[in-house]
Amino acid sequence: MSTPTTLAALRSLVAARFPTSVRKPGAGVPTGVPGLDAALGGGLPAGRLTELVSTAAGSGGQLVLARLLATTRAARQRVALIDAADGLAPEAVPADALRHLVWVRATNLAQALAAADILVRDGNYAVLVLDLRGIAEGALRRTPATTWHRLHRAAENRPAAVLVQTAFPLIPVVPWRLVLKTPLGLAARRRPQAELAGELAVETVRGLAAAEEKAG
Repeated sequence: MSTPTTLAALRSLVAARFPTSVRKPGAGVPTGVPGLDAALGGGLPAGRLTELVSTAAGSGGQLVLARLLATTRAARQRVALIDAADGLAPEAVPADALRHLVWVRATNLAQALAAADILVRDGNYAVLVLDLRGIAEGALRRTPATTWHRLHRAAENRPAAVLVQTAFPLIPVVPWRLVLKTPLGLAARRRPQAELAGELAVETVRGLAAAEEKAG
């Protein structure tokens, strides 16, 4: 299916599923990961982009997504996931936690970014997750800065918190980014996710936007 046809279908799906209900802006959305929520002052901020960098395989990016789905499901909040590299393993998430999720499996980077632009404007989601892990670094590096500025502006004053998951620092418009560095190890698979989430170490790193603001 071509990209324009796919995106048109996404618009139709969103309009059919949520014809009148629009969320109102609120406080931050807790992720269920203590270190991450502490770094964010309580949770993912609505109307803003938050970049979460998983610098190594198994460093906790999938765990963050799983905990976010469980936490938002308990709060009866809707989540949209744009999966740019088909990285979600649904079998690793309790089935009930997937019931409030709209899962968009993009076929390329351009389609993923276009879908993000559509869904961030929709107004029915507490969180929009744009997962870019697995996309070739070269393709991501070639993404114009204007693309991120456009998504940043689209998110402003909207009810959704936008979480962008990357494998390396990427987004120029975020003042700060959060970094997961320590691999969890193979033994972590046998332990409860809530327990593991409490052990995730989160580092806050100044982004380009903050540096430019300070220089100005």
